Amino acid sequence: MQVNGIGTTLLGVSAQDDDNVATATKWFTFLYLPVWPLARLRVQFLPHTGPGFSYRLLSREPLSPAEIVRTYLLGWVATPLALLGPFSLAVKEVWEAVGLPAAGHLPYLALCCLWFAFAVWGLRSRHEARCRPKSIAR
Repeated sequence: MQVNGIGTTLLGVSAQDDDNVATATKWFTFLYLPVWPLARLRVQFLPHTGPGFSYRLLSREPLSPAEIVRTYLLGWVATPLALLGPFSLAVKEVWEAVGLPAAGHLPYLALCCLWFAFAVWGLRSRHEARCRPKSIAR
């Protein structure tokens, strides 16, 4: 359970089989960033209405070092770059140093904010869809 991105969630979810069973790592997160892997679980995703997802724990498995490194890289490097990368050009000094017209700075900043909002929404929706049974995945 997470409140404002602080708590536990499943990350590193594998593809589900025909019975909606997958493996995933339960992580403690802070501001949606993975902080500490708690356990590797074999779970069955259950039908769930509304936001979020439900699952039944089937068994515990050993933590996978490769999956942990991958999750840290995605959570601490790739995702922040994708979300915040466009803002690096939005810094006024950088904008001017690159030689871009001053009139375009404010519209570009507005586009960066829209990019951030849609990217966060898209990432959250993708994660939630991976954790829903195939029969009701949206």
